[in-house]
Amino acid sequence: MHYLGLTLYAEGPTDYYFLRPLLLRLCEDICLNEANQSVEFGEEVVSLDDPARIKGGSRDERIVEAAREARGAWRIVLIHTDGAGSAERARATCAQPAIDRLAQELPNDGVGVAVVPIRETESWALADGDAIRRVFGTLLSDDALGLPHNAAGVEAILDPKKALDDAFLKTNPTSRKRRQGASPMLNALGESVSLQRLRLLTGFQALEHELRRGLEALGILS
Repeated sequence: MHYLGLTLYAEGPTDYYFLRPLLLRLCEDICLNEANQSVEFGEEVVSLDDPARIKGGSRDERIVEAAREARGAWRIVLIHTDGAGSAERARATCAQPAIDRLAQELPNDGVGVAVVPIRETESWALADGDAIRRVFGTLLSDDALGLPHNAAGVEAILDPKKALDDAFLKTNPTSRKRRQGASPMLNALGESVSLQRLRLLTGFQALEHELRRGLEALGILS
């Protein structure tokens, strides 16, 4: 049996809300169907916080030191950065340096894997209108919510966070929920969004490909 602990270093608190349940589901799905033996997971993806003593350090320094402090809790460090329209550049500058340092400084602990939506994390939440309806508690159609019709449309949205908030406001929430916006619902969306629909998105395909390579390096996939 393999034990697979997962940790996540993300850009902001709302990214953790959505990505932690989603990434756990993705890993479980891959391992359930393809692992060469059974895999036991931790109960959740562990959030990595910036170590207080190097808050002024570079991003890769902060990630590696946070991973060092969490040794024993992970085999994979998931490193999120928003693509902001140029996913390859964002990955190269904000994720790859930390992945390289993890391989150099903690080679026996596990691997790093980049998580790079083409624009923002919220774009992945927009990929599944059915999940949005369940979580928002509405019967409004995709058109009425202003949701894109296909994967290309999802990744073309320039401001996914605003698009998600706009969809939420169209459900006529209470004044208190209106002030909070859609952010408090990102955890539920991460638990509900369809992996099948996400797998149509270029950014998610890149994540899954890299995750599989990491699982192969750990001997979990053959």
